[in-house]
Amino acid sequence: MSFTPPAGEGRDTCVSVASTGNSTPTGASSNASRGAIGPRFGISPPVSLQEPSEAELAISDQLKKDLEVDFPRETEQGLRKRETVLEELQRIVSEWILEEGRSQGMDDAAAIGKIVTLGSYRLGVLQPGSDMDTLCIAPPHVTREAFFTSFLGKLEQNHQVSDCVPIPGAYTPIIKLKLRGVSIDLLFARLVRTLEDGKDVEEAVKDDEILRDMDDKSVRCINGYRVADKILSLVPNQENFRETLRFVKCWAKRRGIYSNVLGFFGGITWALLVARVCQLYPNYCFSQLVNRFFRVFDQWSWSKPVMLCEIVESVPGITGFKVWNPKTSHADKQHLMPVITPAFPAMNSTHNVTETTKRILLDEFRRGYEVVKKVENGKALWRDVHNPFPFFSNEPFRHFLCLEVLAKTAEVHVKFCGWVESKLRILHKSLEGSVNGMIIHPNPEQYDLRNADAEWPLGCGMFIELAFFSDQGAYPGQTVDLRPALHQFAEVVSQWAEKETYSSDYKLKLRHVKRTRLPEYALKAEAAKRSRPSELPT
Repeated sequence: MSFTPPAGEGRDTCVSVASTGNSTPTGASSNASRGAIGPRFGISPPVSLQEPSEAELAISDQLKKDLEVDFPRETEQGLRKRETVLEELQRIVSEWILEEGRSQGMDDAAAIGKIVTLGSYRLGVLQPGSDMDTLCIAPPHVTREAFFTSFLGKLEQNHQVSDCVPIPGAYTPIIKLKLRGVSIDLLFARLVRTLEDGKDVEEAVKDDEILRDMDDKSVRCINGYRVADKILSLVPNQENFRETLRFVKCWAKRRGIYSNVLGFFGGITWALLVARVCQLYPNYCFSQLVNRFFRVFDQWSWSKPVMLCEIVESVPGITGFKVWNPKTSHADKQHLMPVITPAFPAMNSTHNVTETTKRILLDEFRRGYEVVKKVENGKALWRDVHNPFPFFSNEPFRHFLCLEVLAKTAEVHVKFCGWVESKLRILHKSLEGSVNGMIIHPNPEQYDLRNADAEWPLGCGMFIELAFFSDQGAYPGQTVDLRPALHQFAEVVSQWAEKETYSSDYKLKLRHVKRTRLPEYALKAEAAKRSRPSELPT
């Protein structure tokens, strides 16, 4: 793939590539700077113990109303339906575990399993239509193999279950399904020991002892629940945490920086960042916390990790788990924006961040803080903070790599699309620095290609923006050859473990397009996102 970028593209419109500051935010109030004794949340004393004024509380109330329009929470009716669905899923799991136990001649009393929630549902920030992240905690006699065979068969025979797709080879193996129309991501963790009679499963898994001798995949799955629970226990005010997290999630999704797999931040990372700000300003109200969120992370020194509590290096009697430690691990030392999970074993939730995504994240923190300051001066609205990023009309970016995943069945579409997405960071890294003066900007959005082609009824489009800057070495008439990077990426994608299973049921198309030739489906999707009113009140 070769093309010539237009002349005259300058660097002026590109924001800063680096950020400076300290891990302890500036602007500490007088009580904190004088060392006043007060409640401590996390690894350091609060920056301020100041209470909000009546005016600030009024601003928060209005912000909540505005956010409900732009990023609505799940309705009461929707929550009731989800509770019913969780009860149904629990019933199916309990029946299956009972059957597994009886087939092995075990007493029914030992056949106890539990469905728990994690992610946005567990944290209380669920949106209508969002997937529910769930975890099946199974007793020792139930294997992961049985989860992906006999339990999967039980799901497929249930007339209330649809779109059931197992992905056993994922880093955290998962079954995706819909139950009564509600989308569910179901993980699996197998306990090593039978719990004592009467001991609650949810309480038991909070204890580090539950991890003893547990397999790595189960640990990764169960820690999703343990981390969410730990976050809620470490914030001073859960309601303020939830409201602030909802705003930040809205902002991150609209600004195109919500994707762990592409090297941005995922849901758990945004929750950890918000929780840290809540710890630093425990008495602040919602609007104040939003302000401080942008201020803190615009100024953060990313040579230091974001942590909610001290890292537990080891637990007596529990071995074999890697704990994040840049002093002993070269790989950990290379992490660019470390945000550490609070449950043992501590891990960096942002290990996928690259130089490109770090640059973009820093730019967005800076932009968010600048817009918040305008809001406070009456020169902008809160919703301007999370105006959608103009991926297809952003002036420096006039060229795009378009990747289209096409499939003939829902199962192959989910699996192959996930495989391609998981390897996109390899393409990003190949493109970084491969061409003089070229800057890339990955787009996390997946654009629906359903029924775009009679032969390929399912599909999605993904894009990477390309821009060229003369002060970085680009010049008019420059020939750009992206074929080496694309060939390397195509080679990686071709190593998909299930390619023989699905053979001719999938296709990946790669092409370069100019802004003037962008596909209609992408332009329509962006226009729909940007069709919200945004006017200053008179």
